[in-house]
Amino acid sequence: MDSKQNHGQESMAVELIQRQAELVFGNKAKADHWLSQPTVEAGDCSRLQMAHSRVGYEAVKAELDRLGHGFAC
Repeated sequence: MDSKQNHGQESMAVELIQRQAELVFGNKAKADHWLSQPTVEAGDCSRLQMAHSRVGYEAVKAELDRLGHGFAC
């Protein structure tokens, strides 16, 4: 896979995370705030930064799934 294709997939994953966060939190401002907060488990990277890798994307998605179902993280 070339880097242009990889960047396109990465951008799409980040957009999906942003949309899911907006659904979970009810609005863009709250979602953006949550996504931009640094996390200890990610070495002080934000959740949005984490979503740029496949492993990070899966971790953030799982966290949003738990929140969406009413489970605290």
